[in-house]
Amino acid sequence: MTTPKPAHAPQTTRETRWGLKSKLILSMLFVGIVPLVVGLGMAFRQGSQEIRDVNGESFKALATEAARKLDLLVADEVARTARIANDPAVVRELEHRRDMAQPPSPSPPSETDTAARWAARDPALLKEINGSPLAALLQEYYTGTHSAPDQLLPSVVRSATKMLFLTDIHGTLVAAMTAMPEFQHSHTSWWQGAYNQGAGKLYIEDVRFDDKIDAYAFTISIPVMDSLRYEVVGVLHRVIDAKEFFSPSTHVIRFGKTGHVMLIDSRGIVMSCPILPTGIALSDSSLIPQITPLQPGWVQAASDGHGSHTTSIIGFAPLPETSRATNGSVSGGSWHTFVWQSSDELFAPIQHLFTWMIVFGGIAVALLAVLGYVAASRIVTPVRALQQAAQAIGRGELQTAIDIRTGDELEDLADEFTRMNAQLEAAFAGLTDQVTLKTQEVDYLRQSTDQILDTVPTPIVLIDAQESVHYMNQAAREAFHLAPGAPAPPSLFTMLPLDAASQAKLRQEFSGVAAEARGSTAPIRNTPPRDPLAQTGTHEDAHNRPELRIGARTYHYLWFRLPSRPGEDPRSGLVLRDITEDSRMQDQLIQAEKSGSLGVLTAGIGHELNNPLFGILGLGEAIQDETDLARARLHGRDIVAQGRRMAAIIRDFTGVTARETSAQRIPVCVETAIERALDAMHVSVDLTQVAIHKTFAGDTMVLAIPDQLQQAMMNLFMNAVQAMKGVGALTIATAQTDRLATIRIADTGPGIAPQHLARIFDPFFTTKEQGTGSGLGLTVARRIIRKFGGELRIESREGEGATCLVTLPILRNQPPEEGPCTDSSPRSEPQPARS
Repeated sequence: MTTPKPAHAPQTTRETRWGLKSKLILSMLFVGIVPLVVGLGMAFRQGSQEIRDVNGESFKALATEAARKLDLLVADEVARTARIANDPAVVRELEHRRDMAQPPSPSPPSETDTAARWAARDPALLKEINGSPLAALLQEYYTGTHSAPDQLLPSVVRSATKMLFLTDIHGTLVAAMTAMPEFQHSHTSWWQGAYNQGAGKLYIEDVRFDDKIDAYAFTISIPVMDSLRYEVVGVLHRVIDAKEFFSPSTHVIRFGKTGHVMLIDSRGIVMSCPILPTGIALSDSSLIPQITPLQPGWVQAASDGHGSHTTSIIGFAPLPETSRATNGSVSGGSWHTFVWQSSDELFAPIQHLFTWMIVFGGIAVALLAVLGYVAASRIVTPVRALQQAAQAIGRGELQTAIDIRTGDELEDLADEFTRMNAQLEAAFAGLTDQVTLKTQEVDYLRQSTDQILDTVPTPIVLIDAQESVHYMNQAAREAFHLAPGAPAPPSLFTMLPLDAASQAKLRQEFSGVAAEARGSTAPIRNTPPRDPLAQTGTHEDAHNRPELRIGARTYHYLWFRLPSRPGEDPRSGLVLRDITEDSRMQDQLIQAEKSGSLGVLTAGIGHELNNPLFGILGLGEAIQDETDLARARLHGRDIVAQGRRMAAIIRDFTGVTARETSAQRIPVCVETAIERALDAMHVSVDLTQVAIHKTFAGDTMVLAIPDQLQQAMMNLFMNAVQAMKGVGALTIATAQTDRLATIRIADTGPGIAPQHLARIFDPFFTTKEQGTGSGLGLTVARRIIRKFGGELRIESREGEGATCLVTLPILRNQPPEEGPCTDSSPRSEPQPARS
């Protein structure tokens, strides 16, 4: 066997990698930066949250204070308006008009004409309404000539009041300072809200655009009660410009560059704002529910309501007293203060905090980098010295001890390197001699293996993955007619003279073996390892064996794998064994077995037909001597039954019944089958000196073919009677369990010797006298019982009789198809057999 040359190891390129110093510096930076970033992040988050909370609470307090002041401002105007409504002159005039008024009609002609005159600005009517004593009184209250010094209207309030007029109980204009009001007001919401069905109620209307004054205004409507304070006699209505009225109170509240206070209603309509115009709605409708609750508070919203969608902090508070009056309006809303500051200005401290944190973090990272570089240098320098020393040891060039004085584990490691170098020098001293010795041993083993394989008479061939032959033993050279010194053929398939089909099959098998040897994912048979030179078992199927026909010889072949050396391709082996003589002997053995089987079949048919044939002969003799026609008919029926049983036996032995299916089986009562088997035996066997004892469990149902089960029972009974030589006791008992039906048949014969007990089921084996038994009764009975899923077992001691135990799968709750278990049909009496 030739020894392959070792392949050169492939050269690997050195990949770029991080040095130890870089890793140490990065590790120190990572260890320092992570806690720093986490700490600064938590501090920034906590600081930002505290700044938001402080600003939010400040905005809430400012909104609450502004709401309180605006609520007082509105309450003052309500009180001033109420003083006008409670003036005795106003009350008397309106009571007089109430008393003089007629019941209202849907559209009185006089009122319609008066409204038309007012719309046409009739001078007489204008003088009557604007120049009346009540109009003069309203003018005095407006200018302050009729008020105490502390009750004068402020100039801002006077300029903001655009209309002030009185209506009677029908909503008709009674007195006004200007000609701007409409003449009829009973249909307006403010008049109906203030009149309140005659009960009277303060009514403040939400801001809306008024065409008369060309501005956004809100109104204050005060009911004028009669002198008894019982019912409403008129309504005093005041129209106030919202921007002029509230701007002196809201525009002065400024903080920072953009912080201010604004007033809105529950619809989000701006009533007063230093930035947004009055009457415009907030830009973000989703912000309105957040800032218009009935309790003061603050919220961090996604927008500021001024057109920007940046995160903002907004404080808010309702005007409680004013909101109670506006809740009765049509919109049913409320008024709220709104405190806001630009996000850039509001979060400027947070941005400064974040900037300083970044600066301090950068300084900390730089310090960590410097400290890491210094520490890594002190660690890496001795490590590099150790690395250079290890390289010198590997080259065998280390002559001096490694000098590292760090006073720690690195110094101990340097000392260990020095000791290891000394031990390696001592160990390498005798290594060359050992290598030479091992090489000689390998050569000896190779030569021994070649000699051993040459002495093996079986051809053995070793090939590589390219189908090239690397080795052939002496038997292979002789089998393929190669000279002892001739070189091996270049390819296995050029050496083997095979046809195309055999060569393709062998090449396919070789491809699978080579794939397994290379460790591919091809399936590998899970078979235990075996000696490739050992012969296969004699019971192996000849058609499944891998065989090759080379010339006039037949070879059985086997592939096996060889472990590959490092750097070499895997190899495979082929073992060929000449089985020409074995095949010839096996064909002769198969022919002999066929002849023996034919003899068994012939003897079995004769044995099984013997019993019903004796019955037919006995019944025929009985019919000849029978004078009773009824009994003769019974004998004829039994003859027909025995004939059918003989036909079933012939079909069974000739292979016809092999094609039967489980669907042909029916529920059969075991007790009925036993009784019928005993009746059939009375016809052919003399049982006059045999005492039969029966103990039946009753209704023992199994799934079987009745004739075959009866045949099996009859064979067992016949075997027992023959063992007792016609004299003795035969005990038959049935029993049931949850799954099995058991039939126990015991005789009082001499029993079976222990050396014969293991062979009683062999065909033609018998212990009876010549001519008494054929040795097939038990064999046939066992085959029938096993066909129905049961088992037959025989227990015996020599001199104590024998017991047959039959077990069959039980069938629950199934009536027999052949009638009830108790056989009540008439049958013929047994007659003595004639010679």
